[in-house]
Amino acid sequence: MNARVPTLAESPLPHLERQVLELIAEGHTDQEVAGRLGLKSAARVQYRLSRIARHFQLETVVRPQLVDHGYTRGVVPVPGLLQPLLLEAKAYGLVRALAAGRSLHAYARNQDLKPHHVQYLLKTTRAKLDATTHPSVIRRAWQRQILGPTPFAADLASMHDEAPQPATGPWVIVPLLTGYRLAGPAGGLHRTRHLDVPDQEAASAAARFLSGRPGFAPLWIAKPAHPGRPFRVGWGRPPSAVRPEPGALSARPLQQTGIRLPQRA
Repeated sequence: MNARVPTLAESPLPHLERQVLELIAEGHTDQEVAGRLGLKSAARVQYRLSRIARHFQLETVVRPQLVDHGYTRGVVPVPGLLQPLLLEAKAYGLVRALAAGRSLHAYARNQDLKPHHVQYLLKTTRAKLDATTHPSVIRRAWQRQILGPTPFAADLASMHDEAPQPATGPWVIVPLLTGYRLAGPAGGLHRTRHLDVPDQEAASAAARFLSGRPGFAPLWIAKPAHPGRPFRVGWGRPPSAVRPEPGALSARPLQQTGIRLPQRA
């Protein structure tokens, strides 16, 4: 259920079946897909979907799962990324359940929810994602980096798996030149948190963005021990080697680099 990386070795879908899956992901009905592709009837669309399921070695045709497999395995072009979106824990779990091919009934039973509660949750989640159908929920989730191989999607999966509801403050979407990252406040069982970013410029930008927010003090930056490794932006209870002065936003990091954090305006 964690963020999945596309498999480059996956054999391609036939052109017509790829078109069918792309249109289904966009939210078109079977009749609309048939009309656009000249398939004459919705039954022929359903036949193509069954062939796609066999291609993915799936026993049943579950359309959100087919869409997720198409993107994950690199046989359908991934839609252009948009700014990430945070969903509350149950909505996020519902999206992941749909991508995994689970039914709404199974999700309700697993979460000990009433079926009408899950239907309402699906309705509100679709509205947040601007999706019209179950398969288009998956497409929009990939666009908004709720699913997929991006660092933000990996951060989101990790943080939801460890603690669905942060107790010490809100999660923060951190914009960087290399893409978005997600940072959670330190506190409770997670007295120290960090982000690993590619270079010093990204580390400084992340630290500046997080500076002064509840649950993100003190902040420090640690250089990598070896060239080419990521820089680390940390916050919360400093490691034993980091002894920031009271009230300071910077500290001597683990590799004794002496990097000072820029102040956030």
